[in-house]
Amino acid sequence: MSLEGLDDVAWHAIDHAFGPALDTPGHLRALLSDDPEVVAQAVTDLDRTVYEEGGFVCPAATAVLPFLVEVMPSLAPQHRARLLDMIERIADDGENAEQVDPGWHAAWAKAEPAIRPA
Repeated sequence: MSLEGLDDVAWHAIDHAFGPALDTPGHLRALLSDDPEVVAQAVTDLDRTVYEEGGFVCPAATAVLPFLVEVMPSLAPQHRARLLDMIERIADDGENAEQVDPGWHAAWAKAEPAIRPA
């Protein structure tokens, strides 16, 4: 698995909960680790930075979604379940929040069939 296009994203210009999402590519790459503790920490880090409690969908949520869709099938069930929970919380905020990244709805429409197969 290559996470194709990850290095093409202008992470310095995309915000997450703590400012520019410069650490996000590292968290995404860590999801591919053979070490379950590294993967668990990456899931925690993504949840902490990409999901913004309080009803705001940040640009980083939109940017990471296609990479999460790519990685999720290869993850252990417990890690996949945690990421799915995070994505579901973001998707819920995408429907109800006052502030939603303009690209979220299109990204979610593309990702949802893979996240929620019929």
